Amino acid sequence: MIIRRLVGVVLVLLVLLVIVDRVTWWAAKRVVADRVQSTAGLAERPEVEVHGFPLLTQAIGGKYKQVNAKVDDLTVQDGLTVDELDVEMRGISASFGDLLSHRLSDVPVDSAVAEATVGFASIDQVVAERLPDDSLDVEFTQGQAGALAITGTFENALASTQITGAATVRIEDGALLLELTQDSLTDVPAELRPQVEQLLSGSYHLPELPFGFTARDVKVGEDGVTVRATTSEVKLS
Repeated sequence: MIIRRLVGVVLVLLVLLVIVDRVTWWAAKRVVADRVQSTAGLAERPEVEVHGFPLLTQAIGGKYKQVNAKVDDLTVQDGLTVDELDVEMRGISASFGDLLSHRLSDVPVDSAVAEATVGFASIDQVVAERLPDDSLDVEFTQGQAGALAITGTFENALASTQITGAATVRIEDGALLLELTQDSLTDVPAELRPQVEQLLSGSYHLPELPFGFTARDVKVGEDGVTVRATTSEVKLS
């Protein structure tokens, strides 16, 4: 009889711990989502995932190992737009009491890594807006060996030609640099090639990422160009 009562008490305590753990999980998600939205000036609350189980031990210690936030369609004033921003934050400090009462003013974060994906449609639009006229019409897609594939047409008063080529992408001083590969535009007549090369190659301003992120590297995928950025000692205000 005593053993049964003890087992019952243990089960009740376990259920209560699970409930408290889930309440803490919900509170942490809410606070981080609100702070990310406020700090980044977002119109909508981002999706947030708090990692680790049980979460209660992290809450009692006031330190959360990993929290991920996802923001879609990041609005910027000019330049390329970010279709999807994934942020992985580590070492988030928040006391248990302040978390539950939602009284936090600042949430310190030890470090964060972000991946910002710029879709091909955004790249197409920005390139088109920079062209001096409508003589060049191009589209960018995923190419081979980490390059951008380029297809389109070039037409002026003297000639019309199809364009096929490739461009490498890299980050320099916060900008996205497109550089045509040496074997690009082989189908373009020699007299037109310099003009087309000048129109396609160039530096494109990346939107300023929230939280003081610094762009480090870039890769081309099936969804577009993804820029990897890092930062340290962030405060979600």
